[in-house]
Amino acid sequence: MPCSAPEPSMGGWPGARRLLRPAWLLSHLAVGALLVATINLGFWQLRRLDERRAYNAFVEERAGAQPASLGDLQVGADPGELAYRAVEVSGVFDAEREVFVVNRTQAGLPGVHVVTLLVGESGVVAVDRGFVPRPVYVAGDPSVWAPPDTEVVMVGRVRSAGTNRGGNGAEVERVDATDLSARWGVELPSVYVESGAGVGAGAIPFGIPAPPLDEGSHLGYAVQWFVFFVIGLIGYPLVLVRLAREDPEADGANG
Repeated sequence: MPCSAPEPSMGGWPGARRLLRPAWLLSHLAVGALLVATINLGFWQLRRLDERRAYNAFVEERAGAQPASLGDLQVGADPGELAYRAVEVSGVFDAEREVFVVNRTQAGLPGVHVVTLLVGESGVVAVDRGFVPRPVYVAGDPSVWAPPDTEVVMVGRVRSAGTNRGGNGAEVERVDATDLSARWGVELPSVYVESGAGVGAGAIPFGIPAPPLDEGSHLGYAVQWFVFFVIGLIGYPLVLVRLAREDPEADGANG
């Protein structure tokens, strides 16, 4: 009785056909999707790095510009033109018009930022006078972080006000010019002043450090994603080649 001819293998690779089975096709698609994802994540991190470098250059340029004055900050001023500029302001703090920005950390310590209305001859502005550690804040003695009771002249950084979406009473999540204007009965500009040295009658509050101008971890993450891409691009085909060269029938016989 004549024997049936053996099924021809694909290019002499006896295990190649099993790599076309539905389960393996799904595996190929999954690996392909992962490769696309990893390389895109790598380029995304490079874009984040470019954005960070542009931000750092922007902050450095603004910090080196001519200091603004209290009059420059008044209602109608463009926050984008003022953000991160140095500013010199003078006036008297109104301790009755004060809020606390919660959930702040500094030097690894939790706490709050104390924001007080400054009234000057050229207008009014909210001033983030500095950081109060949470244990001090919870103790509840406002004299510890009280502002000076005389006219002050201070240099700080201009920051754009945000939108307060939470808080309770005098505690807020962000410095919100619209919210503070309504609370305090004044018309505040859409920026506020952040103190780098701390402004108080005593040692507290502590000054707020300038924003860090490092490049972060974006380059390291980009390299990591590209390494994953190369490993997958080279490693997966090598695994497929090894499987394609194996004879599945021989493996079954040996088993």
